[in-house]
Amino acid sequence: MSMLDKFRHAAQEAGKKASEAGRRFQQTATEATRQLQTSAKSANINLPIPDENATEELNKAANILREFVEKEENVGNFDNIIPSEIFRKAEGLVIYSMVKAGFIVSARGGSGVAVVKNAEGQWSAPVFIATGGMGFGALAGADLSEIVLLLMTKEAVAATLEKEGSVTFGGGLSVSAGPVGVGGEVGMSTAAMMSENPELIYAYTRSKGLFAGVSVDGTALYPRKEFNAAFYGRAISAAEITRTVPAPSEAASLYQVIEMGVGREL
Repeated sequence: MSMLDKFRHAAQEAGKKASEAGRRFQQTATEATRQLQTSAKSANINLPIPDENATEELNKAANILREFVEKEENVGNFDNIIPSEIFRKAEGLVIYSMVKAGFIVSARGGSGVAVVKNAEGQWSAPVFIATGGMGFGALAGADLSEIVLLLMTKEAVAATLEKEGSVTFGGGLSVSAGPVGVGGEVGMSTAAMMSENPELIYAYTRSKGLFAGVSVDGTALYPRKEFNAAFYGRAISAAEITRTVPAPSEAASLYQVIEMGVGREL
């Protein structure tokens, strides 16, 4: 066999192995997605994989938020109902689902939307967002979570949605567990925290998996620039979306659930 023939043979074998590796990777990815879909369905949690259909992403956000507005009982040992008084004070909402998995080193990722209250008290057009991050610790398995962040001040909105690139929670931009309950005590507690922390962000979570207690620390949040551009018809920043774009009809279900939370009397 000539040197050229040997080279051709080696290239063909390498190509076969690469094709087989690609096929196996595709099978593994497909199976992982199927298992994630099954786990999400059994846990009654919306799939955290970013959807390429804007209406589906908006409906997912509405479904997630509904879990924190409608149910009057503990779900998965979390008293997850957002007090209406807290809802009324919020200047912005970030709603997303997330998957976290790993052993020793964990990775997380998800997708959702953010909306901001304008000067007239109306809710803005949605910003489509994605999340990601890394963590460390003796962890094993996977966790599916749904998270609602309430941006309680305009400063919190600016810090979360109006900067270039991504923002990472924890450290300089802290997130606190959202208060539960009813009555004036909740409002007074929030007012005190807002005076101490101008960038106050509250988190409400639902989780199913092996990670006890969901923390958003270490999670990076960033706008899905290409997806937002496709939905709004041009390249557009998160700040421009929330300040200048009329609320789209596709987000009607989300706005309805927001109004349920704002207007609900417990």
